[in-house]
Amino acid sequence: MRPDFTSLALFLKVLDSGSLSRAAEQSNIALSAASRRVSLLEDDFGVQLLHRTATGVEPTAAGLALGPHIRQLLQGIGKMRAELTDYAAGTKGHVRLRASVSAMGQALPDELASFISQYPDIKLEIREYVSPDILQALREGSADVGVLTGNPEVAGLRAYPYCADRLVAILPRQHPLRKKRVQFAELLDYDMIGLESNTSLHRTLEEAALAAGKPVRLRVQVRSCEAVYRMINAGFGIGILPEGVVRNFKREMALRFVLLTDAWAQRFISVCVREEPVPLPTRRLVEHLLQRSMDCS
Repeated sequence: MRPDFTSLALFLKVLDSGSLSRAAEQSNIALSAASRRVSLLEDDFGVQLLHRTATGVEPTAAGLALGPHIRQLLQGIGKMRAELTDYAAGTKGHVRLRASVSAMGQALPDELASFISQYPDIKLEIREYVSPDILQALREGSADVGVLTGNPEVAGLRAYPYCADRLVAILPRQHPLRKKRVQFAELLDYDMIGLESNTSLHRTLEEAALAAGKPVRLRVQVRSCEAVYRMINAGFGIGILPEGVVRNFKREMALRFVLLTDAWAQRFISVCVREEPVPLPTRRLVEHLLQRSMDCS
């Protein structure tokens, strides 16, 4: 007999509860049947998994080592069953999308909602990643579609222009800088609020500061665009974000937008897929996204 999922799940319950009888009760089987299943596991693996004592059982070193493998296996089986259940329920497609902070903070959520309305039989699995992690997920095959800043030239991937993405400086209304347009180098004299170091925006600003010969006076780093403009509004410094991300908060908070005149401030967002034959559900999502106008906001 080869190990079956019921016996493996039972053994995991033994490890978690510290009792064969409790594990049998939790599995709704007789204690003798539970003992027999564990014995068959030991025969199949060729190693003792439990020490039988007068007061109960204790896992051997091999039994303890087996536990994490069973847990990982059962989690994978659970995920597989959930995905197949979607197909059985009529969800005929499954697309894994990974999107950057800049993309998720603008029009992309509305575009995805429109897609779901048009294709209710396709399930979207959506995660927010930083751009380097999106590219890695695409290369490894753990993502089907990536929406990220720039036009990555990566072997095995195909990128399509999705929308324009303009960076602006965000200042409190009482800030002494009163210009409507400014070069990034002029902002380096002020404290800044920025995103985490692994984002494409952070790297862009670091490279621009290096070219200007000044350091970035990064006072606060946060994980989300919302946290950036809330810290700006609280007076901790100034920030640079895509205009579409914070446009809705310009009226809510006492903020001013200042256009950056630097060429690199005019960015764009791309939709990326692998170059291998693209499944129909994935192709439908890409086509839907590329139908929109070139303004991200």
